Amino acid sequence: MENNSNEGSKKIYVAVIVLLLLLNAVTVYLLLSENKAKNDLGAQKAKLDLSVKSLNDTLDAKRMELEQFRGKNAELDSIINTKEAEIDKQIKEIGAIKAKGKMTSVELAKAKEMINQDEASIADLQKKVDELGKKNKELTNQNQQLSTDLSSEKQTSAQLNEQNKGLSKKVEIGSLLQLKGLAVDGIEKKKNGKEVVEKRVKKVESIRVSFETGENKVLEAGNLSLYIRIINPKGETISVADQGSGTLKNSAGETVQYTKKADFDWAQANKKVSVYWSQNIKDPGVYKVEIYQSGYAIDKGQVELK
Repeated sequence: MENNSNEGSKKIYVAVIVLLLLLNAVTVYLLLSENKAKNDLGAQKAKLDLSVKSLNDTLDAKRMELEQFRGKNAELDSIINTKEAEIDKQIKEIGAIKAKGKMTSVELAKAKEMINQDEASIADLQKKVDELGKKNKELTNQNQQLSTDLSSEKQTSAQLNEQNKGLSKKVEIGSLLQLKGLAVDGIEKKKNGKEVVEKRVKKVESIRVSFETGENKVLEAGNLSLYIRIINPKGETISVADQGSGTLKNSAGETVQYTKKADFDWAQANKKVSVYWSQNIKDPGVYKVEIYQSGYAIDKGQVELK
């Protein structure tokens, strides 16, 4: 009896010991698993922290890059504002999860998803920037080409203007009369109306300037004005305003006084013209005459009165 009782007790003790060993093994396993899970979660948190920091740094860099495009494209401005608002919201949510000090596996997965979304948003923004940069480059190239074309057009236009000026100059010069037989004489008019050439200044009543125009088919037919300038022996231009004297601009742009204007009808054929002047012919000496057409001096002569 006693042997059977001892055998039963031993079996109970062995069973208890085995059970305790099993419990200890399970406890150790659970502790190790929990520690491993904590370690894994800690590593994931550390990795998340690095990802968040990297994201913030990347976002700051992209924002600086994007800011240079503001004000240049309204569509891109709107996209930038929307994307940055989304990213800011997601970063705040991640920050709120981190601030709790504990992060479940679900929250960790959510944070990772947010980071992936942020990275996708940044990638999308970069794509838009690249597209805008490409468009800007194309526009710049087009503007440069337009500028080159415009410069070429201006140069061509300037050349044509110079050619036109040259042609106009040639036409203008070609329109000038080639006077023939210019004569400058002191005239005394007799009682019978006959004009006599006189050299004595005291008897000279007027100075007569006579010439032939010659033919010119370039100069258009119509009214034509020639300007007569008479210079007295003192070198002064004889000028009397109420007798038709005035000023003109010569071909060099200088103001020149003239004594009398001669108007006549021009028919592109040779024409004899005589112009008389009777004022302020008092001093003996050489009287010089210059004839102007369109600002050009086309002929000159003189007479000496004693």
